Amino acid sequence: MSTPSPDPDVPAGSDPRWTPDLLGPSYRRRVLPLGPDPDGEGQIVATLVRHEAAPSEPTAVMLVVHGLSDYFFHTHLAEFLAARGVATYGIDLRKCGRSRRDGVTPHFTTDLEQYDDELDQSLQVIVAEHPGKPVLVAAHSTGGLVVPLWLGRRRDRNELDPVVGVVLNSPWFQLDVPERARPVLDPVIRTLGSVRPFYRLPLPTSDRYVISTHVDHDGEYHFDTALKPPGGVGVRAGWLAAVRRAQKQLQAGINLPLPVLLLRSTASSVGARVRGGEIDVDTDLILDVRSMQRFADRVSHTVTDVPVAGARHDVFLSRADVLAVVFDHLGRWLDDTVSSHLKES
Repeated sequence: MSTPSPDPDVPAGSDPRWTPDLLGPSYRRRVLPLGPDPDGEGQIVATLVRHEAAPSEPTAVMLVVHGLSDYFFHTHLAEFLAARGVATYGIDLRKCGRSRRDGVTPHFTTDLEQYDDELDQSLQVIVAEHPGKPVLVAAHSTGGLVVPLWLGRRRDRNELDPVVGVVLNSPWFQLDVPERARPVLDPVIRTLGSVRPFYRLPLPTSDRYVISTHVDHDGEYHFDTALKPPGGVGVRAGWLAAVRRAQKQLQAGINLPLPVLLLRSTASSVGARVRGGEIDVDTDLILDVRSMQRFADRVSHTVTDVPVAGARHDVFLSRADVLAVVFDHLGRWLDDTVSSHLKES
């Protein structure tokens, strides 16, 4: 007989490490302890979120990794995946979203490789709960830079299994400034990152992208603006230096032996956002999609590049008719990737 849980919101006999989540009864969370922060901001954690309405015997599992100034709230994605037999887990990385604690700098790290800890722990949990199931990783924006490098390090240790494919959602592969400016900016970023890592760079910001997706404004999606603030969390020198090191590593080539789906918009409006010109919110307002296309083959030699007209920076937050196109491409790629894996195994 199961021992009743002292928490009325936790089903009897369930793992007490999984607790109620802000997304409602179909989601639970688990804290992943990370110990002392390598950047000196005390004890830190990450948070893994599980979709409880997913199939109990899924055909595959998807781990969703967010970008800067973001967190996992994509219930519509989890429900789409569940309908196709795929279970969903979302990770809020250290100092991000649910993992933020008093006294820490939101989304700050001086080395993107530090995220390996929580990503490795997340994969361990998934494998323990779904042994033998293929795992796919979907990564957005800065997460789309973090994840390929993490998987490259796992590949180098012969630990890539059970990951069988990667979905890159508008990944950040390049610093989107004029080509001639990078040789000038990089030494400045590197020096500031070393001397004053917590310095908040005086960069122009806009709340238009986040507001355009939120249901209380012009968008269609519910999310907590304290966890995904319209104006962002700011860019710190040490973090940007870490990003530039990682981008150069990726551009040198990772060559994962995995199929990759690149989902992105057909157009960007980054310049218009900065200059204050007319803005088409149904474009990528954050990054230049040409950089995504240019460097995608450095991740893998098997890349399916899918530019979607009308897609936003987070393609999964596009308007409904565009999202239907995105999901159609995603669904067919998932079917092909999982079926190919099953045939080979």
